[in-house]
Amino acid sequence: MRRRFLKPNQHTFTFLLNACTKENFKLTPGVQVHCHVIKLGYVRHVFVRNALIHFYFECSDATECSKKVFEEDTDSICSDVVTWNSMLAGLVRKGEVFVAEKMFDEMPERDVVSWSTMIMGYVQNGNLEDGLECFRLMREKGIRPNEAILVTVLSASANLGLLGFGKFIHSTIESLRFRITVLIGTALVDMYAKCGCIEESRALFDGMLEKDIWTWNVMICGLASHDRPKEAIGLFHEFIREGFSPVNVTFVGVLNACSRAGFVSEGRHYFKLMVDGYGIPPEMEHYGCMVDLLARAGLIDEAVRLIETMTVAPDPIMWATLLDACKIHGLVEMGENIGNKLLKLDPTHDGHYVQLSGIYAKARKWEDVVRVRRLMVERVSNKVAGWSLIEGDGRVHRFVAGDRDHDHSSDIYKMLEIIGLRITEAGYSPKHLTCVA
Repeated sequence: MRRRFLKPNQHTFTFLLNACTKENFKLTPGVQVHCHVIKLGYVRHVFVRNALIHFYFECSDATECSKKVFEEDTDSICSDVVTWNSMLAGLVRKGEVFVAEKMFDEMPERDVVSWSTMIMGYVQNGNLEDGLECFRLMREKGIRPNEAILVTVLSASANLGLLGFGKFIHSTIESLRFRITVLIGTALVDMYAKCGCIEESRALFDGMLEKDIWTWNVMICGLASHDRPKEAIGLFHEFIREGFSPVNVTFVGVLNACSRAGFVSEGRHYFKLMVDGYGIPPEMEHYGCMVDLLARAGLIDEAVRLIETMTVAPDPIMWATLLDACKIHGLVEMGENIGNKLLKLDPTHDGHYVQLSGIYAKARKWEDVVRVRRLMVERVSNKVAGWSLIEGDGRVHRFVAGDRDHDHSSDIYKMLEIIGLRITEAGYSPKHLTCVA
């Protein structure tokens, strides 16, 4: 085109930059296109500018170039909400969620894509509570969410176990008369199952007119985690009759159901069916379910043999599962061997020392208890502070021990003092407290 002295327009450069992005070209071709954009005077065209921002973000070494294009001193016709959204999307993809947050606050105009990008950015980068708070602010401003936002915040509520917020999202879906699509329906089924409401989850599942493989998987796994193994296995067989082919997650749910119910022979059958019948290679979760199943049944030797023949390297959690089973079944010698192996694999995890010392304590080997506890003090330098998460007045609150950062911390500590006084007046005494370890 250039050899024929034909003049491109803004759409030419948009398509070119898009091609450079999609074909995973190196940085050089896109930079050459950028040079032509400047040379031919298209740098002030909003579509071209947006394409440049997107291109540079897609090139892992050129994030700063995106920022420079965005910050160029151009007049107002060169920026629109899409330009800002392109920057937001690029920043959250790179994990710079708090930079994106600052930019989001500075936006002169926001649309549903802006909110969607910010909410999904929070959630995908592990800031689940911030994502839910952003959704709450969005609803306060009267902005109608899209399907992607609803699925994202339902997933965040599920992972945090926040039933109240999950119900708020469900009521939003109903009040705005959203159609229960497969994606929304599956997210609702998952949320209620993970928040402890398996009956509501099952009712939603049964009421869905259309389901995909993930809807079935969520329900099977939900029933298994709620100690309803027969229902989970029965649903698996119904799933097969419907013509679906199971995937690795399907068998995680089935094997978990067998583990929780102690169905040893059934667990062996489904593990073999997965490998030989469907050609699904076992992953860490499948082995974990089988080890847990065998350990609960006291078949420690078989569990050890399974771990030693795994096609993937076992993680410390599997050995920790066996160590706990050794304590329950009084297998001191085997527990000692597994415990020492575990301490070599993960020497900084304080829980492993506690498990091993518990086995020695049960066998009344007090010198070994003291020895392991001393090892823990020497090797474990610090512990990650535990935290609590609660819902109140439609908001999510997070606390750690000794927290003074909360807006209402003074009121909270005053209430704790009142509670302490009242339980003392009621006859509570710390020396009468019985602790069960």
